[in-house]
Parts: sequence; structure tokens; C-alpha cells
Amino acid sequence: MENSFRKMRRFKQQLTDEECKEILRAEERGTLAVNGDNGYPYALPMNFTFDETANSLVLHSAKSGHKLDAMRRSDKVCFCLHDKGYSETGKLPRHFKSVVIFGRIKFIDTPEEMLQLMRKFDGKFETPEAVEKHLQREAHLVQALELNIEHMTGKRVIEG
Repeated sequence: MENSFRKMRRFKQQLTDEECKEILRAEERGTLAVNGDNGYPYALPMNFTFDETANSLVLHSAKSGHKLDAMRRSDKVCFCLHDKGYSETGKLPRHFKSVVIFGRIKFIDTPEEMLQLMRKFDGKFETPEAVEKHLQREAHLVQALELNIEHMTGKRVIEG
């Protein structure tokens, strides 16, 4: 599958897989792009956590809506994010690193599997106790999603 994706044009700026994973471990949000209605792309910000063991991103959503309808029609998605970056004092260019992921979405439908996947958010946004409390109260309203990574590239960017 990896061979069916384009190589990065600006390869000298390409990040290693480990550098991409560092960004996935550190950041909380990215933009999920799906094949939306009437052939238009649909992109929206999403919280995520990175499951290194499964080489996937864990996402969650309400149980219905535009993005879920789109993902039911086509499980192929793109997810992109960037780090906070930095600017050198007194200089214009902004330096940052970005990651683009292509993969397929898997809907997690069994309650046990959903709870197990959602627990991977422990510590990223809330304490494990707060996550458990939230799951007990609202698990029936949540759709857990797993984005299985098929291709990932990262790039060093200097704006300015």
C-alpha cells in the first residue's frame, strides 16, 4: 500500500518517521478531511490521541452527523496537524513541523472495544479518573473511531 502514495516533492525538508511520531505524541488536535457531500471535501478540527502500538489515531465523535455519513460512504481519510512552531526573536520567518496522514477509518461499535479505545485518551486531555467518569456518564452518546495509518509524511516548514 505504501508504494501507491506520492513521494514528497521537497524531500530535503522531510521528517523521519520518529520525528512525525514525536509530533503525534505531543499535539492534541489536527484536521480530519473526508469525502463529503456532492463531491466536496469536508474538513474539521478533531482531538486525537496516538496509539503507537496499533499505528493508529484514536478519535471520537457524536453518533451522527456529516463526517460520520461521509466516512460510512468512504473510509479513506486524510488527517493533518502541525506543532506550535517558533519564531526566532526579531526575525520574521515562522518555523514549524507538519504531519500528513492517509488512512482508513474503522468504526468501533462494541461497547467493550469502544471503552478500551476511549481510555487511550487518559492523561492527554484529562486525568484517568475524569475520563472514566465521563465515559460512565456519556459513553452511550460517543462514537469511537480508529484511523489506521497507511501512509505518513512530515515536513519542516519555514514561512516568511
